[in-house]
Amino acid sequence: MSDTTGYAIETNGLTRRFGSFVAVDQVTLKIPKGQLYGFLGLNGAGKTTTIRVLTTLLPPSAGSAQLWGQDVVKQPLAVRKLVGLVSDETSESQSTWTAREYLGYFARIRHLPDPAAEVERLLDTVGLAATFRGALIGTYSTGMKRRVEIARALMGHPKVLFLDEPTRGLDLPAKRETWKLLRDLAAQEQVTTFLSSHDAQEIRSLCSEISVIAKGKIVYTGATRDLGADLDAFEERLIELLTHQD
Repeated sequence: MSDTTGYAIETNGLTRRFGSFVAVDQVTLKIPKGQLYGFLGLNGAGKTTTIRVLTTLLPPSAGSAQLWGQDVVKQPLAVRKLVGLVSDETSESQSTWTAREYLGYFARIRHLPDPAAEVERLLDTVGLAATFRGALIGTYSTGMKRRVEIARALMGHPKVLFLDEPTRGLDLPAKRETWKLLRDLAAQEQVTTFLSSHDAQEIRSLCSEISVIAKGKIVYTGATRDLGADLDAFEERLIELLTHQD
């Protein structure tokens, strides 16, 4: 599927209303292909709603959005083939299935030519040890479950991977393991990654370019490093952006 724009994600005035409440307000983004891009905001700022619109789960109220040149309203089926999604809504793996069974189910419904081989490839990619692949997902740590969900999202070689708070609920070692996995995926899989989080350290550690959203509006887009030379300065500037009153 070709795209002459050069952008993995491009939005113009993207807006989503729920009644009189404007959850996403005139959001304009241009995200180049191959980036690990950060989307940072407080809880309730509009991050998840933006992702739901970009992945065709919600229609926009106004404005436009394209992924690899495919319009989310006019070409939703094409967009869905381009994306993988990990969010709280997809993070509860089937606890009574093994990782192989769970991923094999999705490989078969996608009609992949060799489901078993694809499952092993994906589990290799996300670093789930072979000794656990035949064990029930219900026995996994939270970090291991997240690896399985990321493997599911990578099925079919998506061009854009959306991660909505991917390390929520993880302890520090598991969080850092997930960060390493995301860095490796960005480098090895050449997939554009849209990382939504309210964790300043996570975004600063992983993403060289970010947008900051507050009350549905984009209040900053640019280089992560331009917001502060260290984590303290970065967080101080973020607080100013996120709590600024119109």
